[in-house]
Amino acid sequence: MAFVLRPGMNVGAMSAEDDEAFLADCFVETTDLSRIASPTNARCIALGRTGAGKSAILLHLEDNFPNVVRLNPDSLSLNYISNSTILTYFESLNIDLDVFYQLLWRHVLTIELLQLKKQFSDEQISQRVIASFYERLRPNEKKRRALNYLFKFGDSFWSDTEHRVREVLHKIEKSLEDEIGFSIEAFKAKVNASSKDKDASSVQQTIEVLNKAQNVVNGVQFQELNYVMEFLSEDVFNDLNTQYFIIIDDLDTGWVHDKLRFKLVRALIETLRKFRKVKNLKIVIGLRADLLETVLSETSARGFQTEKYEDMMLRLRWSKEELKTFTNKRIEHLFKDQYTNTVPTFEDAFSARVGSQDTFDYILDRTLHRPRDIIVFINECLDNLSGGSHIGQKIVRNAEAGYSKKRLRSLADEWREAYGDLEEPINVLRELEVRFTVKDVSDKVLEGLCITLMAGDVIGSTGVFINECEIVTRGSSYDRIRRRLLEVLYIIGAIGVRMRKGGLYEWSYKNEPILDFTGINEETIFAIHPMLFRALNKKADPSSLV
Repeated sequence: MAFVLRPGMNVGAMSAEDDEAFLADCFVETTDLSRIASPTNARCIALGRTGAGKSAILLHLEDNFPNVVRLNPDSLSLNYISNSTILTYFESLNIDLDVFYQLLWRHVLTIELLQLKKQFSDEQISQRVIASFYERLRPNEKKRRALNYLFKFGDSFWSDTEHRVREVLHKIEKSLEDEIGFSIEAFKAKVNASSKDKDASSVQQTIEVLNKAQNVVNGVQFQELNYVMEFLSEDVFNDLNTQYFIIIDDLDTGWVHDKLRFKLVRALIETLRKFRKVKNLKIVIGLRADLLETVLSETSARGFQTEKYEDMMLRLRWSKEELKTFTNKRIEHLFKDQYTNTVPTFEDAFSARVGSQDTFDYILDRTLHRPRDIIVFINECLDNLSGGSHIGQKIVRNAEAGYSKKRLRSLADEWREAYGDLEEPINVLRELEVRFTVKDVSDKVLEGLCITLMAGDVIGSTGVFINECEIVTRGSSYDRIRRRLLEVLYIIGAIGVRMRKGGLYEWSYKNEPILDFTGINEETIFAIHPMLFRALNKKADPSSLV
């Protein structure tokens, strides 16, 4: 079959949002889709690395399922919280506002959910429906209180999300001032004055004021919201044959400043469980693995435990067969205008082997088994073409050089929020063999890393490794930074590990996402991921590592 390969061809864009030309026709329905879409399946957090397909699954749900609403974090205008004098001040006093953030999510999600029902999408029609609810449920105190909570604000029920967020914030601010007994400015002045006056009575008075504030925050989990869940489940969404979805994506974007964003993401995860009472509702969120890692590190002091929520998380993983199907669909779409009777495949466009290895396996071994990596590698191959009808092994090898450099940069960028600057820690691998042991990561190697970071060669360098190097300068051994380096390089996918002789190499994207350092022994071997070979000037390993 003669293909016509032209300059500028590609098999798609890196992000699902920009991949409109390919996404609809090339979507691969994996078991992950059926699990995330099932209302009886607890998995509701599509968790994966950048490019693993989270946004694609959510877009597919939105385009192909009825009764779906997308909640855009940007539309919430939650930066309004940052501008709240009371809440900002309470945060500065370390008053725990987690319960309030959960209340906020429950309120927003409840209203969004109600507006999915046709009878609540129109104000005039819904007024009659609400009146009938009041008439029918009047004897039930819990249901009556739920109705009062939902509809007592009148016209604001049909206002935009931002207006409703402000409404809830005003309510909590007023409750705080009412409980304390004076305005926030007077409260601040009282605390500041007490901090200067250290006599026992003033200190005790300050503690009492702070305790009152904390009690108010803890009390905002209004009982009415628990009644609302019962009302929704038993009286509104009782048509179990009809399914409803709320989807939330782009939680990693700058929709609110970072410190607050981490707390709000954690509160959202906590809140999802509350909506399980509504049996035909699925709230699905897309969450990047690196963002979850950051949320854990930033909020763990408040008791956030990943294990507690593991049953909610669907870790997106692709099999070789699924990725081959994904690739073939893209190639078919690429040539759809050239052929009508025969469906082209990967084998039609690429040579059979690169060296002694199957070409698709060669490419796959240099990815983290996610669609985006394959798109980038094949696009790099197409960019290296000068014409013709075939992509030979020389083109693949030439393309690998550019691809590998991009992967190194992408790894550092992907995990920057969680760990800070990673370029130099990754570059430590230049001094090691493709396969290495813990002992090979010598004090001398780590000393070189610390000198580079601390000397300011990396301008503005920040993150965990700067902190670790500072600890070393105070007389600590290199053991701590050695362990941290191996843990982080494993988590981001730069290295894999074989715990014992004869075992298989494990990788964070395929096996366990966290390195169990307690299992490391003299037989443990680490390996650099093949995607970084060319960027780190390593010779290709004669046997497959992944």
